[in-house]
Amino acid sequence: MRLKVSWVWLLLASAAAPPAHAQFQLLVMEYGQERPAPSVYSLGSFYIDETATARFRLRNLSAAPATLSTFSVAGIGFVPSPLLLPIGVAPQGFVDFSVAFRAADTGSYSASLSANGISIILTTLVLPRLTYRLDPAVGPGQPGAFPGPLDFGAVLRGSAAQLRIRFQNETAQALTVPAIAVTGADFAMTSSPPSGRNIQPGQGGEFTLAFTPVTPGIRQGSLTLGDRDYPIAGTCIDPTPPLPVISIDLPQAASAQQGTLTVRFEAPAHIAGTGTATISFTGPFDSAIAFASGGRQVTFAFGPGDRQASFPFQTGTTAGELTFTVAIDGGGTDRQTTPIPAAAPAITGMQTVRSGGVLELRITGFDNTRSLGALAFTFYDAAGNIIAPGVIRADASTEFARYFATSEAGVFLLRLAFPVTGDTSGIASCEATLANSAGASKTARTAF
Repeated sequence: MRLKVSWVWLLLASAAAPPAHAQFQLLVMEYGQERPAPSVYSLGSFYIDETATARFRLRNLSAAPATLSTFSVAGIGFVPSPLLLPIGVAPQGFVDFSVAFRAADTGSYSASLSANGISIILTTLVLPRLTYRLDPAVGPGQPGAFPGPLDFGAVLRGSAAQLRIRFQNETAQALTVPAIAVTGADFAMTSSPPSGRNIQPGQGGEFTLAFTPVTPGIRQGSLTLGDRDYPIAGTCIDPTPPLPVISIDLPQAASAQQGTLTVRFEAPAHIAGTGTATISFTGPFDSAIAFASGGRQVTFAFGPGDRQASFPFQTGTTAGELTFTVAIDGGGTDRQTTPIPAAAPAITGMQTVRSGGVLELRITGFDNTRSLGALAFTFYDAAGNIIAPGVIRADASTEFARYFATSEAGVFLLRLAFPVTGDTSGIASCEATLANSAGASKTARTAF
C-alpha cells in the first residue's frame, strides 16, 4: 500500500488556512440533494480500476451577478469535468461539475479542489483485492477484465448458458476470497462459492455462473463480490421452429418417375413440431401425381435434434410443372418447382392375339401431352418381310381427345382388331408407331 505524502501536507495546509468563500458557496450533490461541502471530502474506498465520481455545485449567494474565474483540481487520478472559464452566474444561480477518480495502484490519494478562493481537500482510498477475469473460452464474447455488468446474451428457454470467472491474487500479500452470492430467479452458481479461501500471491481459482431461463424476456439479477454488487442479465427467447430447405432427388425430370422430397432444417430442431409438405401441379388433372403415402399433401412431425424428413413421390403421366411446398407450423416455408417436359408417347407394353381371322393388338402406355392421334402398323411374315399392303395408318385423334377429356391421367390401353381375309398363319409379327405433338414412338416387333 502506498501513502501519498502530498495528501498529509495538503490536509495540514487546509486545516491551517480555512478557505475563503467570497460570494460563491461550494455544495456537495448527493441523491439529488445539496449540502455544504466539508473542508475534507472523502469519495470513499474503492478498488483498482474502479471509477469514483463526486458531484458538486457552486452557487452564487449574492444578489448580484458573479463571475466564476478560477477552477482547478490537482491530484493524481482526479479528473474534473471541463469548465470553460470565465462563467457568468446570475444571482442565486449555480454551476454544476463533477470530479472522477480512477487509479491502477492501491494506496491513499488526495487532491486539492479550488474555485474562486474556495478550497477543499478530496480524498479516497484504493484497497487491494483479487483480480477477476472472465474466461475467454466460455463467455459469449466477453473475455477480459472484470468485475462489471455481465450479460449472458440470448438463451433459448429451457437451455442454459454459463460464464466462468477466474480470480487471481496479483498483489504481494495474502488475500481472502470475499463473500460471493447470486440473486435472480434464473441465475445461480454451479457449485459452492470459494468464499473464505486464503489466496497467496500468484495463486487463484474460479467459479461459474449459470443462466437457465424459464420465462421469455429480459431477466435480471446481481452478483455480489464482498462489498460490491454487479448487475447480471440475460434474455430468454422462445425456441423457434426450424427453417425448412427443400431438396428434390429426381434422377430424371420426366413422367412416370419416382423421386424423393427431402426437407432439411438449417439447424437441428430445438423443439418438437409439425409441418406440411404439398405437391401442386400446373397442367391437366393427374391423379397419379402424389406422394407414396397417398394424396398430394402429407403432414409430418419432428422432434428436438431432428435435421430432416423425407417423402417419396411420383411424377404422374402428364406434362406440366410440379411445385413442392413445405411449411413448418409457426415457422418458415420453402418452395421448389420442377418442370415435367412434353414427351413422345411412352409405350409400356404390347400384346398380340390371333383369334381365327382376326389379329388383335393391345398396347399400353401413356401420353403426357394428351395429344395422341397418328397410328401406324406394320405386319411381317416369318422371314421378316413386310406383308402387303405395307404400313397401315390411322388417325385416332378424335377418339383419344374424347378419352383424355375424362381421364384422370395420361395412361391408356389401346385395343385394335385387324380382320384378315384368308389364312392368318403367315403373319408372324407386328410393330406399331404412335405419335403425339411431341414426337413418335415405335414398339418392338412382337410375335403372334
